[in-house]
Amino acid sequence: MTHKNRKSTIFLAIAILLCLCSSCKKGSNEGTLTYNIEFNEQEKAERSIIGLLPDKMKYYFKHGSSSMEISAMGMFRTAYISNVQSKTNSVLFYLMPNKFTCKAKFGEHMIGFDPMPGIILTPTEEQKDTLGLTIHKVHVSFEDTTKEEYDIWYTKDLQVTNPNWHTPYKDIDGVLIDYRIALKDISMHITLDNISEMVVDSAKFIVPKDFKLVEVDSMNAIFDEYLKMEF
Repeated sequence: MTHKNRKSTIFLAIAILLCLCSSCKKGSNEGTLTYNIEFNEQEKAERSIIGLLPDKMKYYFKHGSSSMEISAMGMFRTAYISNVQSKTNSVLFYLMPNKFTCKAKFGEHMIGFDPMPGIILTPTEEQKDTLGLTIHKVHVSFEDTTKEEYDIWYTKDLQVTNPNWHTPYKDIDGVLIDYRIALKDISMHITLDNISEMVVDSAKFIVPKDFKLVEVDSMNAIFDEYLKMEF
């Protein structure tokens, strides 16, 4: 092999390696996102339950399935699971010692985060990079102009099916990275803190057998009962 051919081969190998490294982030189909949760200080002062809630959230994804989970010290856990293989959405709620779950097929009625009536999502051209992901900005406003406007960010770099089925942002086809949301009138500002590309256990997308299956309306009442308790 001539010196010129050797140089061409080396450059080609480097180019292929760079492409492979780039694809590790772009279009990832498995990993774990860790988010920070910031609660509203006024609500926290008025509702003692908020002070007991964790300030971290995990978002697991694998081959299109996803599980968004908030848990604390083995005593509290709530999760929203979307299983692509079974085409089901499930909600888990655990507050020691009680374990409940409800399930629905894709597209059927299911409990989720609080709705935002009259929400208007306006895409923008603005984008930036964060933790190796390209994220895109959407401006949020409301038909009720007295409500505060704000911006949210999402990414298309992760392969997740219907990533926002349980949120008011269901029309956004991408994983949310920085956004605001509420659960039973508990306001949260959720922002991405860390990304892990380690293998995710497929059990994360399956409802444990020791959870009691209830109807969707019953699960909604259970959330009401426990998340509106005072201490």
